[in-house]
Amino acid sequence: MSRLPDVSSLSAIPRVWLLLGERYGHNAQLLALGETLRQDFGWPIEIKQIFFDASCDVSFRDRGASLIGVDASRTEPLTPPWPDIVIAIGKSAASVVRWIKEQTGDRAITVQLGRPRTAYHHFDLLVTTPQFSMPPGDNVIRLSMPITLHDETKLVVEAENWRSHLAHLPRPWTAVLVGGDTTQLSFDQEDAQILIDQMAEYRQEVGGSLLITTSPRTPANIADMLQAQMPQPHFFFRWAKDVPNPYYGFLALADNFIITNDSVTMIAEAADRAKPTYIYTLPRRELGTTNWLNAVGRRLRRRRERRKNAGRRRDLIDRLFDSMTEGGILRPRNNVDWFEATLYGQGIARPLGGETFRPWTTERVTEIERRIVTDRIKALWEQRILSSALTAD
Repeated sequence: MSRLPDVSSLSAIPRVWLLLGERYGHNAQLLALGETLRQDFGWPIEIKQIFFDASCDVSFRDRGASLIGVDASRTEPLTPPWPDIVIAIGKSAASVVRWIKEQTGDRAITVQLGRPRTAYHHFDLLVTTPQFSMPPGDNVIRLSMPITLHDETKLVVEAENWRSHLAHLPRPWTAVLVGGDTTQLSFDQEDAQILIDQMAEYRQEVGGSLLITTSPRTPANIADMLQAQMPQPHFFFRWAKDVPNPYYGFLALADNFIITNDSVTMIAEAADRAKPTYIYTLPRRELGTTNWLNAVGRRLRRRRERRKNAGRRRDLIDRLFDSMTEGGILRPRNNVDWFEATLYGQGIARPLGGETFRPWTTERVTEIERRIVTDRIKALWEQRILSSALTAD
């Protein structure tokens, strides 16, 4: 009887590419994952900066394995030596990942974060979060939150930079991280007034001071309202380009957090501090329907959401919807309600001004989930080494 090779004795170290894009939150997840692979396994990481042409009118589903939509004039050349593992995020990068895999003779392990607008079977591993409503699968890992890893040295430096600005304020300090409009969420003056009123109630109950910062998405009139009406005592920072921002100082120093739900990245970065985190929910927009397929997809999605929220098992129609989603035919609308419900159910966060779902968790969920992903990537690599060794024998 032949003996299988001992994988742990093989010295091959993979060449890993991270395909960075143009969105801070996306790149932060990729860099967090790459840094964990480097720290835990000693794998060298190569960064490939990709830029995209916003004027490209080829649908993501039709780009296949190609560089369609890539701005070649600004993008770092993608040339040999090719990677053993390629990791990317978002719909724009999905076709690039598939193209790179083709250049390696389908040898490279492909890891895609987020939700691709193409069939799921093109990827070795898909890492998703609840708002994407992706069906379960053997190559799918569903996390509670986006992947996060803070630079602790940077947090210490930022804490020292901002501590003197806040020292006169009574504790506890509650960081209020304010976002703005998105394609699916609205943030108008009525919503801002509700937030201000809930802030006043929160401060009466908890005490201490509010440390408020807006973001690039915060509308100017909303920032005006917050600055004028936020309950005292507080420290208010109005976001401006090229002005030192207290965001990381707040992350390091705050005792509690309140965050608008337009940014899952901000929520994850706050939750990573393992401090009480409250979410202010912005109202959802109703989107128009452009064609019959979208109309059918919307009806199926809403039915699927109702049944899932009710805890009902998947029936034939649910399975049809999931199958069409897996095949890249349908793209469910992001569902922030599911994202928030997951955090509330695990004790990671609570709704601002709402009911208490369960006690605060004592686990560092972001760290646990990040290592679930890196361990799975390592397992895929070991399987690839083992397969190569068996073929060579």
